[in-house]
Amino acid sequence: MTRWIGLAAACAATLAAAPAAAQTMQQEPQAPGYAAPNLRLPPRDAHGDYLTPNRELTGHNAFWNLRIALNVAAIGCRHTGSLQLISDYNGIIARHGNLIRAAETTVIARTGVAARDKLSTKLFNYFAQPPAQKEFCRVAGSIAQQVNGLSSVEAVALAPAMLEQIDRPFVEFYHAYARYQVDLAAYQAQRGYQPRTEPGIQMAAAKP
Repeated sequence: MTRWIGLAAACAATLAAAPAAAQTMQQEPQAPGYAAPNLRLPPRDAHGDYLTPNRELTGHNAFWNLRIALNVAAIGCRHTGSLQLISDYNGIIARHGNLIRAAETTVIARTGVAARDKLSTKLFNYFAQPPAQKEFCRVAGSIAQQVNGLSSVEAVALAPAMLEQIDRPFVEFYHAYARYQVDLAAYQAQRGYQPRTEPGIQMAAAKP
């Protein structure tokens, strides 16, 4: 009996010392939010943060981007609470009309009319990205309600922080998609798959 106990202990020690077998993925990873499999994410800065078009904006510039985000939400979000979002957005247009015009004037002075139009189109497409819409709409509803209850001075002061909040669903999607790309590459490597080079769908970055 002692001999068998010693043999079992030796076998257990051998197994414990052996390297673990490589873990294999049984199913191909799926892109988050049913996203396309060939997205090209925005570049990152030295800290690993994505360079979205909403980074490091202040004052009227931040409010302009925020207003476009809420416009996209009012047009496209259809969820519980979307009627309130639409009502709040209409209230923002009525309450902050002078602020919206001042923000537009600031953007035009900084970039010009043509660049303003290009930026606006880029922002509409950015905020309409389907994979992030569920969380975007939820956040947009909360922010629209806040902005509708602020004075114009308060709205400008708080615009950068609110813009960061409304940008977060897209940044979180980018991080999830980056993890998916790593998992997909590992899955393909396990199977000796040689990926074809195909043009990717470029996501909006900070520069126009």
